[in-house]
Amino acid sequence: MPIEIQITGSKSITNRALIISALLNDTTTIKNIAVCDDTNYLIKGLKKLGIKITQNGTTIKVVGNGGKFPKQTKPIKLFVGNAGTTTRFLTALATLTGNKIIIDGDKRMRNRPIKELTDALNKLKAKITTTNGHLPLCVHKQPLKGGNISLPGNISSQYLSALLLTAPFASQPTSIKIEQKLCSRPYIEMTLKVLKSFKINIKNKNFRQFIVEPIKRTKITRQTKTYEVESDASSASYMGAYTALHPNKTVLLKNIYKNSIQGDTKFIKYLEKIGCRVTTHKKGTTIKSPRDINKLKSLGTIDMNETPDLVMTFAVLALFTKEKTKITNIENLRIKETDRISALENELKKLGAKVKTGKDWIEILPREDFPSVDLQPLSKIRIETYNDHRMAMSFGILTDIFRNLTIKNPSCVSKSYTTFWKDLKKLQTNGK
Repeated sequence: MPIEIQITGSKSITNRALIISALLNDTTTIKNIAVCDDTNYLIKGLKKLGIKITQNGTTIKVVGNGGKFPKQTKPIKLFVGNAGTTTRFLTALATLTGNKIIIDGDKRMRNRPIKELTDALNKLKAKITTTNGHLPLCVHKQPLKGGNISLPGNISSQYLSALLLTAPFASQPTSIKIEQKLCSRPYIEMTLKVLKSFKINIKNKNFRQFIVEPIKRTKITRQTKTYEVESDASSASYMGAYTALHPNKTVLLKNIYKNSIQGDTKFIKYLEKIGCRVTTHKKGTTIKSPRDINKLKSLGTIDMNETPDLVMTFAVLALFTKEKTKITNIENLRIKETDRISALENELKKLGAKVKTGKDWIEILPREDFPSVDLQPLSKIRIETYNDHRMAMSFGILTDIFRNLTIKNPSCVSKSYTTFWKDLKKLQTNGK
């Protein structure tokens, strides 16, 4: 019997649904939300802006205001931690409120870029001032109107998603032309699909231009809607990767499906390529370890521009394959919660891998002794997570292979997958 793991709701979908629900003139019940730091920061921010929200476990009710926010005489201060999506989405939404809003985050978030988004919003007649293109920033009372802009697509898809979520509530039509190649395109597809599920349609011209018409609020009638969030594919990848490294393991990832609106369900295809046996059915997706984990196949040279959150999972798995793995077109990993390319290089080397990196790629030459010899080194190894949840989870799946390996700051997984360690222990202890 497979070990069943109920994966948490997708934080990417949760955050999109929260923004739209706050702006519609409806009451929306959102089920299976991600309960984690990033969504908590967004919920707290929306409440401070005047949105009525009640929560019961993984179900949340949002009373939208039709884009009409209560006016405040004093500046509203929002703290976003190191939540990139929350920061970008709240910055765009704040331009609709007519209030003065100050947004700040932790030390790392202050180093992450936001200038391209604030420049775009200013061209759409909002008024935002930043600290040299970074947080803290101030959204002034001048409301978003709309207009024609160009946006670089190669830095962060979150900028475009933020604009697409808020532009329908501007007073004038908005046209967004994309310069350079659009990175993380599946996240834009996700944004468009979530918008469509709330009956907001945006004209998409082959992901090179987006035309957004203002919503006619006079035609909106208050009603109660229910929206269910898919389980998180990025989180599921860690449980699948753990299974790949352990003989005779089978895991059922509940509510994870190939036809998801999440691009990161590609992890299923990647696991199949390295040798896992995969079946999908009504309950979700079942992953079986390869028949011979001594013959894990490499992904070879693979472009992961569309699935950046999977890079760390498969970089760690590459340590145990029989051939070189090179992951390319991932420059935007350098502006995430940490510089993930450098972080991977540093920590993989501690485990015996030979690693090379470039501006937008990482190459891993695997260990030659897995799993046929004792892998326990003479001294303890401490994996530095850089307070990055994906570093903790990617290397966390190795804690019963290298039994003297410890993860620094393991609680940082609460950023996206609060029950990670509990779910991992269930996999580790079942079937023994």
